[in-house]
Amino acid sequence: QMKLVKTIKIALLALVANGWSVAALAQDTDDSGIEEVIVTIERRATTLQDYAGTAVSFSGDDLDMGGIQNIADLAENVPGLEIGNSGGNLEVWVRGIGSSNNTELGDPAAAFHFDGVYIPRPSGIGSAFFDINRVEINVGPQGTLRGRNAMAGSINAIPWQPGLGMWTVGIEAEVGNYGQEVFRGVVNVPFGDTMAARLALFKLDHDAYYNDVGPRNIGAAEQADNFGSRFQFLWEPNGKLRVLFAADYLLEKGSGYTGSNYANLLGNGIDPNSIDDPRDVYARGFEPILDNPHWGIKFQVNYDLEFANLEYTLGYRDLIYDYQAATPLTADYPGAVSSLQPVEESLDNWSRFQSLTDSVSEIHELRLVSSDDATFYYTLGLFYFKEDQQTFLGSTGDRSTFFQGFEFNQPNTDTESISIYSDMTWNYSDQTRFTVGLRFTDDHKERQGINAQYRFALGGFNTETLDPFGCCLGARFGTEGFAFKGTGRTNFEPETDGVEGISDAEFIKFFFDGIQSFGARDNLDDILAFGATDDGAPLPECFDTLTSDELIVQNGRCSFVGVINAQTSIAIQEGEIDDSFIDWRLRAEHDINDEFLTYALVATGHKSGGFNDSFAELPRPPTYGTEKVTLYELGFKNTIDLGAVPTQFNGSLFYNDYTDQVFCNVVSVAQALEINSGNFSGVVAGGDSASAVSLGVNFCFNAADSAVYGSQFDGKFFFPYDITLSWTALWLKAEVGFSDPIQDSRYQADVDPANARFVSINGNTLPRTPEYQFTASLGQAIDLPTGRFDYLLSYGWRDDQFLTIYNGRDYTGAAEPERRLDDEVKGYWTLDLGIGYDHGDTGFRLEAYVNNLTNEVEPTAILLTQFDNTRFFTRPRIYGFRVKWQN
Repeated sequence: QMKLVKTIKIALLALVANGWSVAALAQDTDDSGIEEVIVTIERRATTLQDYAGTAVSFSGDDLDMGGIQNIADLAENVPGLEIGNSGGNLEVWVRGIGSSNNTELGDPAAAFHFDGVYIPRPSGIGSAFFDINRVEINVGPQGTLRGRNAMAGSINAIPWQPGLGMWTVGIEAEVGNYGQEVFRGVVNVPFGDTMAARLALFKLDHDAYYNDVGPRNIGAAEQADNFGSRFQFLWEPNGKLRVLFAADYLLEKGSGYTGSNYANLLGNGIDPNSIDDPRDVYARGFEPILDNPHWGIKFQVNYDLEFANLEYTLGYRDLIYDYQAATPLTADYPGAVSSLQPVEESLDNWSRFQSLTDSVSEIHELRLVSSDDATFYYTLGLFYFKEDQQTFLGSTGDRSTFFQGFEFNQPNTDTESISIYSDMTWNYSDQTRFTVGLRFTDDHKERQGINAQYRFALGGFNTETLDPFGCCLGARFGTEGFAFKGTGRTNFEPETDGVEGISDAEFIKFFFDGIQSFGARDNLDDILAFGATDDGAPLPECFDTLTSDELIVQNGRCSFVGVINAQTSIAIQEGEIDDSFIDWRLRAEHDINDEFLTYALVATGHKSGGFNDSFAELPRPPTYGTEKVTLYELGFKNTIDLGAVPTQFNGSLFYNDYTDQVFCNVVSVAQALEINSGNFSGVVAGGDSASAVSLGVNFCFNAADSAVYGSQFDGKFFFPYDITLSWTALWLKAEVGFSDPIQDSRYQADVDPANARFVSINGNTLPRTPEYQFTASLGQAIDLPTGRFDYLLSYGWRDDQFLTIYNGRDYTGAAEPERRLDDEVKGYWTLDLGIGYDHGDTGFRLEAYVNNLTNEVEPTAILLTQFDNTRFFTRPRIYGFRVKWQN
């Protein structure tokens, strides 16, 4: 009852407040003077009020006014939309439906498109947010129209296209805090009456949002050096043929996204809410390095067959994402320095990682679309998608006593998808319409490569136990000048001597084959140059580089050199899966009158299944199946006059049946074997296999069925004096209905096997699902003697939410739960302000904006493991001033 009362209060508040302006992309108005928003959400032009579903559209001008720079910034302005930037990987969630599996093995659950072309890996696409006409967000499964992996919904960023018969030149310059400098330019050139070209350029630079408070003053994360360019050519020789060619090149450089590791401060009993600025950190090693070139082309031909339009689209994307970093030690707090002793060794730790993805994708789509005014409107289509990936993830363990790093190297991860679809709407009468959609998809995925975990035991003299063969010494590995071979590795076969099994010598050779160059201060290469002691090699020179390990070097030599579990720490990867599924939708629409639309909708969406890593005990990788969402929605859209105030008032009730939900956890090999066998009951603590403690694998499996339901209301008030008041209110419940027990990946099986158990998540709340969400905005344009002044004030509220499926629960039964398990984000609100001034008819415009006026910095993603509580945050307060001119 209390929740019901709270829900009613929120809905009543929404009726007198306002949400982010649903910006118009055209200036058409209806008979009442209400501005109509034209969208192509269903791949044909319609007004947003005539669309029988839930969707949002932003104009490019409103993106500028809100200081929105990329896709991640949209989340605060759309209830139900959550976008987390986890180490450069964008994780999109719509009403609790999404995916955090952002490796080469996974697919997103919300489909991202750029000008209608599917983008499988959206890294780097943020720099394409210039010269934008509009961004459309469609909420709910879009399987029939948008195709693969649109289970949660879809986002489509649509740039301005060339205009025939018109010269356009535009330029703008912007400065802001954090040293931000932005340049945008555009030129549209006509060639006769049938051809036109458009060139747009973009440059953005700003200093790091992170700050190294340590004595070494290392450059920190979230510094940007981005460039973008886009060229388009349009040819319309007659009223039947239209040909569009587009090419873009994007380059994001800077220091990327490391996040802030809270494990240290949480382990020392520090309340994370007491941290002044989570981006004040103690950095170590080196300044992170991001190199993210991303380019693509689009070729589209439309031909009017009179009875229908025939459209062919070719899209090609080439992405390289290369990120190298040494993650910060901890966020700053009183007493942090004392926890880092010995400080010099801690700050001079070059344990690093490199994440490298090379994705080449292409799409071909052929569509036959009937005319808009037909009684029976239909779309028939064929869709082909192909992606070839090379991926690499490697790490070094500098000064580490028994872990020297890992390597996941996959030279071939290929996906091929073919689908055929049809979507038909029957105009039964002037007031009633019925829609039926059907799509069949067939996916094929395969992968070859190798996974390796490198652990060496370097012996020394133990000063506490007086053991002459104490284990283990730390060595230097990954210092200045170090480089992996990455995707340049050519040797993927560790066994080279013809004898079955991987010897210590073969293991060490394979390790060396993956290194391009060792660092200037590395000594692990010198220690391993003689091989392992078990191979009869002489004792190598040794170096005591870790003062806290209670070990020393005697006579300048290691007492022994060993390889930990050579047999099971390297696993050949050979994965393959075929998957097919059918998406469908049924919809009925009825107009109560010309301004009052009602609808009922049932639609499905799928996310393709896949396979996991291989390991010695199970060489053929286990697979996981397709996820499915079925949406049931009832809604209305109404335009009325409240006195003299034209008003839009829309609402919907929805229920998502989310089945075969996939969870991905880092587990031991023994745990993965138990999951694969279907026995989820035990607490796995090692097992007989040596690899049970030597190798952790990221394991994905279908575990849960969930229910996501709620209601959403939105509207706009068009007051006199060009005042527009808009609002959106969302009530959302997202709960696990039934689940197999899943492994608690917050505990590492080889470190704390007793607590790395399978736990029940039945009844838990899905991540990123605040129960109450609300946005509001107030906008106005005021005519002045010298021009026109306008402003846009936007407000957003997010209720409490969890960022993992564990909901912060401590399953160990401890009286005092570990602070590091905390994954809750308390409710918060944001405020954005933009103002502008157009100087007469000169084409000059001045704008100023503040994004996140209250400087509310909250986590958007979290990585929870045995040793990590790494959080990624919303942008801090960003403000700027820009000058625009367009003829």
